[in-house]
Amino acid sequence: MPTKEVARDRVLTDDELARVILSARQIGEPYGGIVELLALTGQRREEVARCVWEEIDLDGRIWSLPNQRTKNAKAHIVHLSDQAIVVLKQAKKQGKFVFSVAGTHPFQDFSNGKRELDALSGVTGWRLHDLRRTCVSGMASLGIAPHVADKVLNHQSGTISGVAAVYQRHQFLAERKGALEKWGAHVAQIVSTASAERRHLRKAA
Repeated sequence: MPTKEVARDRVLTDDELARVILSARQIGEPYGGIVELLALTGQRREEVARCVWEEIDLDGRIWSLPNQRTKNAKAHIVHLSDQAIVVLKQAKKQGKFVFSVAGTHPFQDFSNGKRELDALSGVTGWRLHDLRRTCVSGMASLGIAPHVADKVLNHQSGTISGVAAVYQRHQFLAERKGALEKWGAHVAQIVSTASAERRHLRKAA
């Protein structure tokens, strides 16, 4: 039988996203941390999975991606929200890589991790890359300007293009920081609500 094709324009609802994050926390490190940081930052899977501690400044609340590790070969700064800081602080500092079983190699067992995540969350028909689309769509729903969201995702071309892009060199760092903080607070709220509902259902049962 042919395999079911997964749509490439999937955006998780708030309820689905909350269920995915709660299930990721249940799975734990390193896979669970990767999933949650993907949801909070909107960065690419391999950028998160291969993150090393020397890129992370917890005090400065900055993740600095070198150009060798980005798809468009441009160095990228990711501001870390309160929620992202929590995820990173929960990761085990036992080697070079942030998300690793032993610290010497980045996490790689995505297939088994995803199957377990789908089973626990009940959310199916999606890919980890959809968290990136969910993040930017969620930012739009919170009133964050498209050109700021483009910068958060390190898009090479976006809402500012053509001749305007040649002259527009501003990186919107303050706006990006505010966007990720606003998105992080929103994610925290929907996860808190979903967690409270789960506790209520368990008590009722």
